[in-house]
Amino acid sequence: MSFWDGVSEETLQAALASPVRQCLEAGIVDRGNVGRDVEPAAGDHLGLIVTTRSAYRHSIVKTFVEALRARLPLTDDLRIRIHSAAQEALMNAVLHGNLRIDAELRASLDGLIAAQEIIETRLNSPEIGGAIIRLDAAWTATGIAITIGDSGDGYDYGSVRPAADDGASGRGLEILQVFSDAVTVLNGGTTVRLEFQR
Repeated sequence: MSFWDGVSEETLQAALASPVRQCLEAGIVDRGNVGRDVEPAAGDHLGLIVTTRSAYRHSIVKTFVEALRARLPLTDDLRIRIHSAAQEALMNAVLHGNLRIDAELRASLDGLIAAQEIIETRLNSPEIGGAIIRLDAAWTATGIAITIGDSGDGYDYGSVRPAADDGASGRGLEILQVFSDAVTVLNGGTTVRLEFQR
């Protein structure tokens, strides 16, 4: 177990350096509720638990994927697909899971401005800004699974509408499906597992 100071991507990179298998942002007490029902796949793994505030303000996914790349060979195509899907899943976890920002709010310029004000207020809240986001990677010789979990209330995956014609919302799951070989929504919508073939 290592600890990240929550300050920069450089210190996160150092905290995730091999042979670390689990990294926790300093000051977090792992409440044990994020991804609790998700068992890592057989094989090697890397885990990271950070606050919502840090996940929003730092390049967590980029640094996490680079830590994976230091542990196993990734083609450029696979690295880009993992990064793209994990970044989308992380932003969904942050914005919709922990910060509870309604996608409809960001459908207009006025809505975007209002959403940004709400985001900043909530990030400064110890309860919401300090809520945890968990990233886990597990890999074997044939595949990689990335699991991202939030502390939110979840959602009914079956009731998700297709992307709006105006492109304002509903594209998150489509993006995950485009970049991943398989997408599974778990724990009542608080966790998503992205699978990639190697």
